[in-house]
Amino acid sequence: MTTLNVRIDEKVKTRAMAILATRGLNLSTGINVFLRQVIEEKGLPFIPGDSSLLRKKYDREVMIAKKGKTYKTTKSLLSSVLK
Repeated sequence: MTTLNVRIDEKVKTRAMAILATRGLNLSTGINVFLRQVIEEKGLPFIPGDSSLLRKKYDREVMIAKKGKTYKTTKSLLSSVLK
């Protein structure tokens, strides 16, 4: 492990901490998650300043997923997929 010192506006820090806390995360863990996503995506894991477009895409994907077919057993899932 290493320590990272970052200068950030106090209001930004406070707001971020409150949002992360609602998800059961502290600031350190939130920053770790962000940095790991940067590595995974090989860049920023979001489009800066375009959150409404990203939210619409996410909402559309969730809606499609909720309308998808469901299976009661693994066997029925596999038989459908392996046809």
